[in-house]
Amino acid sequence: MRGMRTSRILIHLGLIFVVLLSVVLSWYIWTNPARYERTKQQQSGRNSTSVIQNEQSKKSVGDIYLPTQVIYRQSSTNTNLLNNTNVSLTDSLRTAIEKWHLLRASRQSVNDQKAYQAIVDQNETVMLKYPDTVTAGIFNDAFKQDLHISGKISRIVFSVTKRNEVYLLNDENYAVYKVRTTNQDLVRIRELLSGKNISKMAVAETLFNHQLITDYQTPVKVPGYSYLVNKQTAAYFVSTLMDSDNASSVASKEQGNKTIYTDSNKRMSVNNKQGTVSYEDASGQQSYHESASKALSQSFTVLKQLEVSLDNMRYYNYNSKNNAVVYRSHVEGFPIFNQTNYGTVQVELTGPRTKQINFSLYSLQIPVPTGKRQTTLPSTQTVLQNLQAIGYKLSEVKGIEIGYQWKTDPASDLVVNLTPTWYINYKNKWQTYQTLLESQP
Repeated sequence: MRGMRTSRILIHLGLIFVVLLSVVLSWYIWTNPARYERTKQQQSGRNSTSVIQNEQSKKSVGDIYLPTQVIYRQSSTNTNLLNNTNVSLTDSLRTAIEKWHLLRASRQSVNDQKAYQAIVDQNETVMLKYPDTVTAGIFNDAFKQDLHISGKISRIVFSVTKRNEVYLLNDENYAVYKVRTTNQDLVRIRELLSGKNISKMAVAETLFNHQLITDYQTPVKVPGYSYLVNKQTAAYFVSTLMDSDNASSVASKEQGNKTIYTDSNKRMSVNNKQGTVSYEDASGQQSYHESASKALSQSFTVLKQLEVSLDNMRYYNYNSKNNAVVYRSHVEGFPIFNQTNYGTVQVELTGPRTKQINFSLYSLQIPVPTGKRQTTLPSTQTVLQNLQAIGYKLSEVKGIEIGYQWKTDPASDLVVNLTPTWYINYKNKWQTYQTLLESQP
């Protein structure tokens, strides 16, 4: 009898322990600063292809073509890059702006750097910044507007105190468009900017090599993260990309650490070590040029059909020379590098119905509590000065920004560590600051 009572007590204690452990793990996940990057897809289990397909169908242009930075300039000495550690600030601002009525745009200036900088440097303004220019059509889709404008858009600038002070800016030709606007709820905007979970980094928009960069004025502390990852099988993409349900029609061969699949004019190469895929449909024209508007919209269609996870995905840049659009995963507004050599996904339109796609089998799943300390990164000017001091030509620097380096955890290939670091585009190649310091020119 005593043994039975002891057994029941142990069972009850065990159940209590399991419940408490579940509560603790749930609390860690839900209170992790990066939790807003998750979706219902993650909560339901990433290994379900039907769930992935269902979530993909819900993604809109605005979810992917969303500005990645929010810069609040209160004065020349008080300008900050803002993030909300609990929710996506860019998404919250997008929701607020969707309710505005953007009626008419008139071009104020073009090819006038001074006039352009004057708009950027206005006090009491918010700037929503894209990593690269987008077309007016993409902007309209993202913000549910119907604005007629012939130029492209890199930044959205608006006053937080004065209504009808909205500007659209194009970094490529310094074009400034003023937009007549009604139904602005600036009170809501100010509430979003002053939330208790807002983090700030002191910045300035500085002209460098004929482009405006986000210039971090002081050393900044950026948190590191670890994530559980989901790995899709190569066989799944053989079925979806090679358009064949008959495995026998697809030839495969091993070449070093790669597996290469071919079927008619289609070819898919899988790097088994890195988990990266390069797919090419070689049946179309190879000298094909498309407008930016069509390239962005068509690549988005390809991206959705690819059925990779879009949870953290954002548009990163467009290369008109080869009709290539790059999308990167982002965490806390910072892009992830090293997930693939091209970006998270690169879609190159090689013909009217053909394409080349580079992507990863891996996708971020659930943030894992790590207890890691924040990494302190030097200011922008310190980085540039140190590179120049050891012989690098600053004229060859095409871009500089903070990003996360994707590294597989040595203890488990199901976990990746995202380490914040400086990335420098030197001679058209993105490299970490540390790599450049160690290699030297």
